[in-house]
Amino acid sequence: MNLTGHRHFIRTLVLGSALVPGALWAQRSDLIAPAKRAAVVEQARAFVTISEGEALPETLNNPFSPNAFSRAGIPAPAANPAAPVELRGPSSDQDLLELIAPSITPSGTMIVGGQSLLLFGQKKVKEGDALPITFQDVPYVLFITRIQPASFTLRLNDAQLTRPIKSGN
Repeated sequence: MNLTGHRHFIRTLVLGSALVPGALWAQRSDLIAPAKRAAVVEQARAFVTISEGEALPETLNNPFSPNAFSRAGIPAPAANPAAPVELRGPSSDQDLLELIAPSITPSGTMIVGGQSLLLFGQKKVKEGDALPITFQDVPYVLFITRIQPASFTLRLNDAQLTRPIKSGN
């Protein structure tokens, strides 16, 4: 081996030995020793522990309990849920028709062959046609008795009501 080869070998040996401690240090763990992290672990356990807590006061209104309504000044539901509930409905056909009529909303009118038609989207109804509907889960049959350019008249039994046709709905 010549002198140049020895120098190269020595340089490699010196540089290699200088890099080894840095490589070993890079493999060292970043974790703190278990004794030092015990305080942090205890604090974390305190955060995730579920405590029973205090009982709620009796005066607190529970919206899921019928008794809560009576404490809030709202009458509680009947004690016997099997008891029949008296429903108050319209007292006459005219009252019922006035309740039903706002839910009947035609989109317009048209005249075909001299006959006026009331339009409900693609459905066309002429004077005298029956209009079956369901109102509050009860089926009814209304009749269209008159169609004018700006209004229409509905009939339920002997009661009649004229409603405007609101364009642009």
